[in-house]
Amino acid sequence: MKKLILFSTFLAVTSCANSIPSNQDDICDILGENPRWQNSLLKAKQKWNADPSTVMAIIRQESSFDSNAAPDREKILGFIPWKRPTSAKGYSQAIEGTWEEYQKETGQNRANRSNFDNSVDFIGWYLSKASSVRIRNYEVDKLYLAYHEGYGGYKRRSYKDKDWLIDVAKKVKYNAVRYERQLKNCPLKKKKGFLGIF
Repeated sequence: MKKLILFSTFLAVTSCANSIPSNQDDICDILGENPRWQNSLLKAKQKWNADPSTVMAIIRQESSFDSNAAPDREKILGFIPWKRPTSAKGYSQAIEGTWEEYQKETGQNRANRSNFDNSVDFIGWYLSKASSVRIRNYEVDKLYLAYHEGYGGYKRRSYKDKDWLIDVAKKVKYNAVRYERQLKNCPLKKKKGFLGIF
């Protein structure tokens, strides 16, 4: 009986574990490896009207779907690890200040940046404010610029002299369009977890 309980616990933990997708060019493959991510995307769509393809394209660019992603540490004397250049962390690479603002505004006090569901909700919340700078849902490149620079930076056009960032924004839009097309072959459906009870 003890072995059965341990085995069941192991299955429950592994069924909830997320893996870094091996083929990040295909959203159907990504969701096939992490089927419960569909629930997070569906909730963000319903709650914030955040397009799943846009959310996934942003996560891909920010963290490559790595829950522990963080900026590389700076080096002292070229080899001694030091502090990180920003507090960005997790799937969304949200910085502490913006994450705390999200927690306060939504009441998600226990939200964690390394949690996929929380990160998707954060991105949905952030993108829902795009109307304040007159960005439409389909203008993914502009959404990404505002995500990266902040809405204040976007209004000031802080990206104007950052050719590299404009190129990245175009890449995010390209991936979002591709994901949107691919989703026609694997429409999002609510998935149940361990033993169909979660």
